[in-house]
Amino acid sequence: MKDLYLLTAELVTFVKQPLPEDHDERDAFLVKLDERLQKRESLLKKLDGDSFSPAERKLGDEIIKLNGRLNERLEQIQMEIRKNLADLKEKKKTGRKYENPYDGPTSEGIFFDKRGV
Repeated sequence: MKDLYLLTAELVTFVKQPLPEDHDERDAFLVKLDERLQKRESLLKKLDGDSFSPAERKLGDEIIKLNGRLNERLEQIQMEIRKNLADLKEKKKTGRKYENPYDGPTSEGIFFDKRGV
């Protein structure tokens, strides 16, 4: 239980740092984060919920509080990554339109029926 608490506290301090801007650093950050989350998951699976002392239960309450902060920050990181992916898609789309402006449908040369039929 104490190992789980220490790892969770370490994860919380690790994710507090901002997501790196450089792609290589960001990839390294995400790999480290994933490794730590997997290690924490293995510790969680080893826990036996029936045989906790009062001190371990108190430590468990602290882990739950830390887990709330950890989940909140992980969601922020996930949203930031999604935003970056959306921005990248938009840049690619804009770049393709710039490279080949005549590709795709255009509104020129299309007849619009004004009667609404």
